[in-house]
Amino acid sequence: MNEAQTKESAWDVEERELRGAALPEGSIILGGRYRLIRLLHERPRVHLYLARRLSGRRERIQYSEEPEPLVAVRELLLGGLSARERMQIERAAYEEFASFTLLASPRLPEAGDRLRVEGDRHYLVQQLIGLRQARELEVMTLADLLLADGRWPAWLDLEIALSWSIQLARLVARLHRLGCVLGDLDPATVLIDAEGRAPWSPTLLVSWPPPPVFWQATVGTPQLAVEHYRQLFPSPAPSAANPFVAPEVFSGQCDERSDVYSLGALLYLLCTHYAPITATHRQLAEILDCEEMGAEVPDPLEPLPVPEGLALVPPHLLNVHLPLAIEDILLRALALDPEQRYPSAFALVEELEALDLRRLGILRYRPGVVARCLSKLSAFLRRCIGADDLV
Repeated sequence: MNEAQTKESAWDVEERELRGAALPEGSIILGGRYRLIRLLHERPRVHLYLARRLSGRRERIQYSEEPEPLVAVRELLLGGLSARERMQIERAAYEEFASFTLLASPRLPEAGDRLRVEGDRHYLVQQLIGLRQARELEVMTLADLLLADGRWPAWLDLEIALSWSIQLARLVARLHRLGCVLGDLDPATVLIDAEGRAPWSPTLLVSWPPPPVFWQATVGTPQLAVEHYRQLFPSPAPSAANPFVAPEVFSGQCDERSDVYSLGALLYLLCTHYAPITATHRQLAEILDCEEMGAEVPDPLEPLPVPEGLALVPPHLLNVHLPLAIEDILLRALALDPEQRYPSAFALVEELEALDLRRLGILRYRPGVVARCLSKLSAFLRRCIGADDLV
């Protein structure tokens, strides 16, 4: 390698640092405290990783056979910014960290959360489960559960799907109140456990920059905070094959209704077992003559099949037991025109909570729940009258 190539390679490395390339799987960060397992999500100046907290002292990393506590790591990239801009971001990140109204589910542990800086990378480490839970629960993202092998969990029925959708919509509405619009919400940023037993399932992993409300102390008015926030952290540029992204996001337009579309796409997946057709294909379907459609569309989320054609498949054709009231909610949330959607995530929550599940015939007795209740009742009776008295 000649001198020119060497200089060019060094320049490329510097450029990658300024652009903020994601760290590779297996990287050890923060003085040996954490090992990165996987990159879950990325957007301008923000990366989200799944990681494990390493045991032992920092200067001597120890690997044990027991599973280490699982953490989510959000990385903010500060390279190439002025000292004032770095100070603003770090101050906003601290204010966000100190807020009890923002991060994930209140049922997740908080004792392990950390805020740290390493060079030009600012980290928020959010503990998800402790060592005891790591032995009992298989924690994964919603994408891992539903999109990895195509097998639908038997316990994930319509009642649970609706309760999950309501919980996610509430979390998104909470972010909207703080001025943070995601624009790229998808199953990779939703944490669940493999059996749906954890009280915090589902919850959002922190894949966004510190919301504008936390910038006001250093920037000034709310409007200036929003403008500065958008300048330093521009809207993401998602793949056109992502079926959970609203159509206007691809043209750089993004507001609360864009997240309503993403929530509707997640609910569509939970209710029908299929991801909706992508927004780009649906827009093409509006342009083409309906009689000329019918070509097979490549599946953007293998191995889950997407039905042939370009138009959105009515949910009841994929799930014959889906009540019409739920289908109406899905179709409105997934409208291509933002003006035809729910105006906010909170409005979507209200509509979902207003559903009468008993009247719709969704509620049912689960054998597992009944068995647990009978077991508790039996234990109670044994304590009251003695085990020998029970026949």
